[in-house]
Amino acid sequence: MAAEPTELERIARTSHSSSGPTWASALGAVIVVMGVLLTASHATEWMKHSVLTSVAPSGEVPAPSCPKDELEEEGLTVAECEYMVSRLQGLLASTPAWFPGLVGALSALGTLVAFATIFIGAALVSFRAWAPRAAAIALAALLLIDLGTFTAALNAGPIIRDVYLRDVLLWTAIHVILLAASMVGMHSMTREVWSARPARAS
Repeated sequence: MAAEPTELERIARTSHSSSGPTWASALGAVIVVMGVLLTASHATEWMKHSVLTSVAPSGEVPAPSCPKDELEEEGLTVAECEYMVSRLQGLLASTPAWFPGLVGALSALGTLVAFATIFIGAALVSFRAWAPRAAAIALAALLLIDLGTFTAALNAGPIIRDVYLRDVLLWTAIHVILLAASMVGMHSMTREVWSARPARAS
């Protein structure tokens, strides 16, 4: 009977300690940094598609307007301004009609989930019992968003693939690694709890 409080106290200290397991602190710090970067990335993509679909819903960009005074403030030449507009026109011309809406929705969802991972990562650093499972769920959701964006870009033509696939594959690899790390950490916690049970029986 005396062994039971000791085991429960040890598990409570492991689950609620301010420092927590070493793996949780390290993983949480990485998730916070990646969450900040990914939130900015998804939010930028979300705003880009929102602006493009509202300004040029037909896929056509107005003729370039390059006032010299504004170009001087930005340090651009007229040729550079016209090039940027022509590049945008080419990108829109090669973009399927379904792509902006789909990727915009995925980016909006990704922004929210990535923002949530900042707080989940902080909860891992100052270890909370719910944080490892929440991290695994959030990382799995981000991985699904990556796969959805990858599939959309893969079917949107060569120009869109060139723009999107490299970044999507990079984030996919990062999320696979972080998800695997969180699953290994959860497994180690479960194994530690189960390995302590024979001590109570004895």
